[in-house]
Amino acid sequence: MLSLGSTSRIVAVQPGAATTAVRAGARPLTWGPCYDNKRYDCARLSVPLDRSNPVGAGVSLSILRVPATRKSKRIGVLLVNPGGPGASGRTFAKQLAVNPIFDRIRRSYDIVGWDPRGVGESAPIRCLDSAGYDRFFAADPNPDTPAEHDQLVAVTKEFVEGCRERNGDVLKHVSTADTVADMEQIREALGETTVSYAGFSYGTLLGARYADAYPKRVRRFVLDGALDPLATTEKRSELQAIGFERALMNFLATCTAKKCRFMHKNETPLSAFDRLVASFEATPLAVKWVANNKTTARLLGPGEGYTAVLAALYNVNLGWPRLKSALTDLDRGDGRAMLQLFDLYADRSAAGDYRNTSDANAAVNCTDLPNSTNIADYDAVAKRLDGVAPHFGAFAAYSTVVCAFWPSAGPVPKAVRAATSAPIMILGTTDDPATPFVWAESLHRQLVTSRLVRFQSDGHTALLSGNTCVRKLVEKYLLVGELPENRTTCRR
Repeated sequence: MLSLGSTSRIVAVQPGAATTAVRAGARPLTWGPCYDNKRYDCARLSVPLDRSNPVGAGVSLSILRVPATRKSKRIGVLLVNPGGPGASGRTFAKQLAVNPIFDRIRRSYDIVGWDPRGVGESAPIRCLDSAGYDRFFAADPNPDTPAEHDQLVAVTKEFVEGCRERNGDVLKHVSTADTVADMEQIREALGETTVSYAGFSYGTLLGARYADAYPKRVRRFVLDGALDPLATTEKRSELQAIGFERALMNFLATCTAKKCRFMHKNETPLSAFDRLVASFEATPLAVKWVANNKTTARLLGPGEGYTAVLAALYNVNLGWPRLKSALTDLDRGDGRAMLQLFDLYADRSAAGDYRNTSDANAAVNCTDLPNSTNIADYDAVAKRLDGVAPHFGAFAAYSTVVCAFWPSAGPVPKAVRAATSAPIMILGTTDDPATPFVWAESLHRQLVTSRLVRFQSDGHTALLSGNTCVRKLVEKYLLVGELPENRTTCRR
């Protein structure tokens, strides 16, 4: 599945820090100033690694709280998750603390983000060193020769073997179900009878599964960019391939010779784009790279190039302009902007260090669903999808080939059916490439107490786009509990 970490550190906790009152029998969190930003509160919570053996090994979850800015108007806690899977909820909470879109919301809510197990600072899964990640991402995601296919399979095997050697039993216990149980333990430790939640992309699956498992604990849930709980790995790949292909065509449709200066005379936007792709497919471009006052050389090949395009297509407001500029630079022989887009998606620093986002992403996706162990099955899906999405079909199909070698697999996906203690707001973007609108509709049908808001736009998710209509609807819901009419439409 096309997805969207950091090393573990000890969180500074001051002796005598205030604790949250919780129900009898629950262990409260002990809050103290965060080591990386003392304006916020941090804590750690120990949860069982294997919930079938609760007295065995444990996982220490890293949690960050941005306290409500107006204590007199405090409503409660808003748990947040940015998706991925593999993205840091802890980092996300800090981002929301300074995001103007959340100005009114953070007045009345303690925003609480946590790194799910296997992510960031919560027993992070690590599979390779930096050079290994470079090899992994450099493989052509759209292999069209036997050599390219063999290389893709080889680096995938290397990645999985690194995961096995470095992480042991943790790999078996990072599923969505494991994190949902952790969410309930976090709620208990926070002392909240019910909890509010804002989940984006994969974070909507966490929210939906939590609501299904603990329907009476739901206060106000916003699920933005819904992932369909019923979608299989193959169906996810198919709809995402089609979604990104459509996003690419929509992006190119905005091009004119003046706006997209990578177009040569007598070229269409598509033919110009395909020419540039063919150039780094045939011969990776050597790029002069400066980081930490050191000059090195990097290569922009098909792995980095396709991923850079994918990264930009997530965000119509920021990504699309950056892609036009990066393609123009590439046409002039400069691949730095393309590599910067790649680094954004791969969570790679300019110096070459990778966060563990991709490791956790593979671990969760492969553990959540049943997946074929036969490479020929992935080849067949790639061939089929290439016919409907020539730029992203094989990319989407082979993005899940890591699961062919994974040491564990998950159950057949099941619907969520809970009638929750409060209605849930689902936001769906009509031309979302990563989480297609049909998934929001499916989740809406499954969650019988939900309301669906339709955002007519390109780009991934709705609220963080900054759209005023969407923001006001979410604010009314989270702050006063007022829901819009079902299938209300906001337009970009």
